[in-house]
Amino acid sequence: MLESKPNSSGKIEKARLHVSDLRVGMYVCELDRPWLETPFLLQGFEVDNDEIIDEVMQYCQHVHIDVDRSKIDNVIIDLLPLGSFLNKKSTTFQIKDIEQAESIRKQTTNLVKTLLEEIRYGISPDIQLAKLAVNECVGSVLRNPEIMTFLVTLRSKDGHTGQEAFNACIYALVIGHLLGFSSSQLENLGISALLHDMGKVLIPEDILNKTGKLTDEELSIIQTHSRGGRDIIMSSGCLSIGAAEVAHGHHENLDGSGYPRGLQGDQLSMFCKIVGVVDKYDAITSTMPYRQAREHLRAVYILNNLAKEKKIDFKLSSLLVSYLGIYPPGTLVELTSKEVGIVIDSDPNKRLQPQILVVRDSHQGQIQQIVDLAEKTVDEQGRAYRIAAVRRPGDFGIDPNQYFSLIMQSFD
Repeated sequence: MLESKPNSSGKIEKARLHVSDLRVGMYVCELDRPWLETPFLLQGFEVDNDEIIDEVMQYCQHVHIDVDRSKIDNVIIDLLPLGSFLNKKSTTFQIKDIEQAESIRKQTTNLVKTLLEEIRYGISPDIQLAKLAVNECVGSVLRNPEIMTFLVTLRSKDGHTGQEAFNACIYALVIGHLLGFSSSQLENLGISALLHDMGKVLIPEDILNKTGKLTDEELSIIQTHSRGGRDIIMSSGCLSIGAAEVAHGHHENLDGSGYPRGLQGDQLSMFCKIVGVVDKYDAITSTMPYRQAREHLRAVYILNNLAKEKKIDFKLSSLLVSYLGIYPPGTLVELTSKEVGIVIDSDPNKRLQPQILVVRDSHQGQIQQIVDLAEKTVDEQGRAYRIAAVRRPGDFGIDPNQYFSLIMQSFD
């Protein structure tokens, strides 16, 4: 687990981590013992192979890495509050809990579809039903947030508005939970996140689903969905605090470069900032008409850059990234053995050694085998056995969503 040391500008320069979390490409700048008590000649070195990691483990328990000098984009800085629920519990799932959470997901996504259809036919949407659905989501997140984010990660991210709304709701609730929001605050945040993109129903589908580059006129039309969403929510009589404001402001940036009003950080509510972060993360990791979904670590890299550019809130994006970790359950990964699998469980104390459902062998043949990287550290040839790369859903012809039932059986 990492501990960060920001400088006066808030930028992370150095991070402390357990040696088991060291990865090739990281730059070690400090040890937990004097340099002269170790065989390392230079007071600072880049980890360029697994043998160096093994050697460091013989002398140290923790090291500090220089974030700027590390040749790796996916250094995860753990900024979770000391009392965070994530630091107190395992992410092991029970099948009955997953079934209940999946039922909530289906009901919520179907409800969003219904609301959109009502709006299309000029019927005022029944926001009270949305509130009831959000209450179910809040309860599930409070009981076991890992299961809800597991469903968000694993379930198909095909740009469907119902699933997008559910994703934003769950991610926002997780951040709110980490921040210590009360149940009523979580309910208001959840309804705001669920309804934040309602205005897209007013945008012509040929523009929303365009696969090529948008013209300036088309881009301007899409950007009207913020005001459109605000108007829809206000006309529905929704009494949830902040929902209309979030619909109107979730594309604003802290530096004033967003739309539609060019508001700056101190002019945006906390709900707007939270939904702005989760909306961007989900958009990056979802398949869009104009591009394929990007992998989780690429999304982390983009969020980190947006935070450095003062477009999104650094603390909020760091909370989301720290919570999801390096390999969230549902992530498609390639192992050093050339096998391919899906992460199905992740212990917060062993974030680089999750349990994996291997679905392709080293020759890309289809298999089904559960491997725990915390227990199996070398392959059949005695070489280090670990995750080599995170892949996008669809790589190798694998859609993690298709293995949902099989993954559920593994928890039974």
